Amino acid sequence: MELSRVFNKLLLVSCAVTMLPGCGSKEPAPRNDVYHNVFLTNPIVNGDGSDLMLPGMVEERHLVSVGFKTAGQIERMLVDEGDHVVAGQLLAVLDTVDYALGVGQLRHQVETTRSEVARKKQLHDAKNMSDNEYEWAVSQLAQLELQLETNENKLRYCYLKAPVSGVIVSREHERAEMVDAGTKVFELMDDGGLQVIVDLPVRYYADRDRFNSFTGYTALDPEQLINLNMISLTPRADNNQLYRMRLAVPATAHLTSGMNINVAIGRDAAGDTTVDIPLSAMWQKGGQTYVWRYSEADSTIRAIEVYPASTGQQGMVKVSGQLTGADRIVRAGVHHLVDGERVNIIESNKDTNPRNVL
Repeated sequence: MELSRVFNKLLLVSCAVTMLPGCGSKEPAPRNDVYHNVFLTNPIVNGDGSDLMLPGMVEERHLVSVGFKTAGQIERMLVDEGDHVVAGQLLAVLDTVDYALGVGQLRHQVETTRSEVARKKQLHDAKNMSDNEYEWAVSQLAQLELQLETNENKLRYCYLKAPVSGVIVSREHERAEMVDAGTKVFELMDDGGLQVIVDLPVRYYADRDRFNSFTGYTALDPEQLINLNMISLTPRADNNQLYRMRLAVPATAHLTSGMNINVAIGRDAAGDTTVDIPLSAMWQKGGQTYVWRYSEADSTIRAIEVYPASTGQQGMVKVSGQLTGADRIVRAGVHHLVDGERVNIIESNKDTNPRNVL
């Protein structure tokens, strides 16, 4: 019994000695470095002569709805979707039986009335007919001639012809269908040419006076450059604060309506040396304004002083200083960072907003 108590004491002393070094150590436990996640953007240079790169869409310049000028039943359809037609070409024909009968009947009445008027004229000239009776006969002839002309026009309207040269985009009706006057039978894209639609953000619209050239290229053939000419630039922004610009496409360009196209807008150089940056990228210390500039070499950030000049659209601020368009700056969460800190990039402006379109 006594031996058992001695063994237990020795065991407790051994455990205490084993645990003592760990309990008395003053060295801190190792830990992993923690990096802040940041979003980056590029300053937008004002006053340089670089090209603007914007997406565009090819569209037809004019789309014409073609229909009969009178009602009737379609007897023949002579063209189909995709067909190229020339101005004056016959596209479709209505049933002309009833219109032809009406014209024939009126022609007979007009001829009969003319003979009657000629006979009454002789009587009137011989003073054997009153003026009122003769004038009434002449008036009846004039009314019949107008009715004949109207019905002859309706007969001609049964033949639908292409108003301009172009391509049939859609065919809305088929043979034997009834149509009213003005009902669209075909949709025709005329040969007036194609146009490119480009939507300009506010900051680019403000720079419009410096635009000097417009060049387009497609993903199918990026080496083939297409010279474009500006048709118009809408002076009113839409709900997305974008201004619509229309560019004429040369007839020799191999483009089709609905095709995507990239547009390079050349600009004249100007004396402005400022850059536009997001308001959220700036922070202040000691009455001075700074931004965090990111270094690719060691993934650290450094404070760069900037001098705000004016506030622009969509939360952008014009500043001067040492920033260039090639710099990358932190655009959000700037108040939780310190100078020289290593950061982790989780997104860049180029990833989510190609070419700074928005």
